[in-house]
Amino acid sequence: MEKTSSKHYDFYYLKGSVAERDINEIVNLQEKCFKEICNLLGIQPKIRIQYYLLDTPELVGEIYGDNEPCNGFTNPPDKIYAVYNDKIKCIGYHEDAHILSYTINRPKSNFIREGLAMYFDKYWWDRTNEEWVQLYLNENKYVEISKLLLNDTFFNYSDSITYPIAGAFTKFLIDNYGIDKYIMLYKYTGKDFIKRIEEVYDEKIECIEKNFILSL
Repeated sequence: MEKTSSKHYDFYYLKGSVAERDINEIVNLQEKCFKEICNLLGIQPKIRIQYYLLDTPELVGEIYGDNEPCNGFTNPPDKIYAVYNDKIKCIGYHEDAHILSYTINRPKSNFIREGLAMYFDKYWWDRTNEEWVQLYLNENKYVEISKLLLNDTFFNYSDSITYPIAGAFTKFLIDNYGIDKYIMLYKYTGKDFIKRIEEVYDEKIECIEKNFILSL
């Protein structure tokens, strides 16, 4: 594979690929994402992200290990595998937010982990996270936060529902209570995230969720 290096990344891609054509744009975007993520989290990680840009979801899925097509995933502590072609460009904040935030901690709740990544993404496809949540509320598809904090429940729903809710809720917490409290939550190494949220924010989860919904 060809290789291009920048301040915080080593990018790998096939010669003649769309990724090679766009590599300068990719480098600039990812360095911007790296800076914004680190600034918000207040971290200066000593890490070089190894970013593999592949042509198809099938190739990424093979590396992931289950042979199911996949647009992108992280392999901590420093690797990202992502599809990059004319139709799919799986770059930006999401996977980088995982890698960089894991230098703080890797919370046991998927809702918390994906929430931070979606906070940086802001959008799921063509709508903001908040617009999706409002749509799910209107269509009775909304799932309560207390349920989604549990991994078994989280995986019972499509990521098209869980990811935007997680991202919007994370934004609500950061915007209304500050990043310091959120990092206290993110550093939690236990499993009872309902209890931990109530400890950090000094409110019942039902009250926090009610205010979240009213804020939309």
